[in-house]
Amino acid sequence: MGRVESQRNYASAAAPLAAALGCLQPGIDPVFLTLLSQAGDVPSAAHGIIVGGTQAGAALGSLAVWRLGALLPHRAVVAAAAGALGCSLATPLVDDIVAILPIRCCYGFMMGMVYAYTMASYAARRPNKAFGAVFLIQLLLSTLVSLVLPELELALGAETALGTLALVPAAALGALALMSRCTEGAHGPTSIRDGSSTTVPVAGWALAAATFWFICSTMLVWSFSAGLATSAGIEDRTIGHAVAVGSIAGALTAFAVMREKSLLPLPVTAILAGLALASPIVLIAPGDDMAFVVSIILLNIGSTAIIIRCSGRAVATSADSRFRTFVACTHSLGLIAGPLLGTGMMALLGSAGLLAGVILALSAGLGAVILAILAGASPGLGEAVPHLDGNASPAVRIALD
Repeated sequence: MGRVESQRNYASAAAPLAAALGCLQPGIDPVFLTLLSQAGDVPSAAHGIIVGGTQAGAALGSLAVWRLGALLPHRAVVAAAAGALGCSLATPLVDDIVAILPIRCCYGFMMGMVYAYTMASYAARRPNKAFGAVFLIQLLLSTLVSLVLPELELALGAETALGTLALVPAAALGALALMSRCTEGAHGPTSIRDGSSTTVPVAGWALAAATFWFICSTMLVWSFSAGLATSAGIEDRTIGHAVAVGSIAGALTAFAVMREKSLLPLPVTAILAGLALASPIVLIAPGDDMAFVVSIILLNIGSTAIIIRCSGRAVATSADSRFRTFVACTHSLGLIAGPLLGTGMMALLGSAGLLAGVILALSAGLGAVILAILAGASPGLGEAVPHLDGNASPAVRIALD
């Protein structure tokens, strides 16, 4: 009995760790891209293409998990983590954009599978706490990696430092393998999952849409904030400090909103978060370092709070495992949609396009929240889903027990 209980504890810790590692790449892209250019012949102009390819792969990977549903065995996700490890090890070995791009696309696809599968599994009970915990771990890990990698580059060289990032998929692989071993030790071989499903209410779909639009807004602003700061004469050192302080603020926010019930109604949170998300566009001014730092802090606080609340509230509307996966998919889709929307709006409207894109995305997010309330969702944060549906694998069940 003691051995089984110990296995359950290990599996419970492995699930959020694997999910956080699955979505770690966007948080470490700045330092990763810097090392990539230093280690090989990758121009800075190609950074956007690499990021876009990686995020597109992650979105496709998460969608694949959603579409396959109960047909996807746990061992397939373990194999995906192993494939991501191979892609990560191969990255420092090539220095041509033609070779690096497909490798990073494959890496994104594999880690997108890992994130969607483990996040959907872990969010089955106490969804707000689950999303908050994963985001908290991701923010702490991204901050740690961003601090350590530049030091490793100085001590060991850019290529070696880049190679150490293989520890990310390796750790995810270990976490998934631990969940598999715990399943075999406690319940025997994995059984076939049934195909039962639960109806998803309109409010659930609306909240999933709100999650997508708020992530889209976040990435739209985040993608262009550094460029706006540089144009305003903000020094690189100040930008770096703002990003670090913003990450800490985001981590504290994730910890604060992990509770299943909130002090503020969801529509109020959405309005306040929308104002915070738009703050870098409004507050950044020539030579005003403090305004830039404050805006980045507000951006991190607002985005973290509303994404956790909308994601958790969406999952809480239904016990359907495929819908939980779909909510996780909105994260990957929002990450790639934001920069595309910003670029498109600026191409159409020039410098005013950025603000127009932010207003469009935030309006859509707020509208989706209002639709969810009108469709029957409680204005406050609902309770977590109390039961798993029949699609949950034994590895998932033991991780949640």
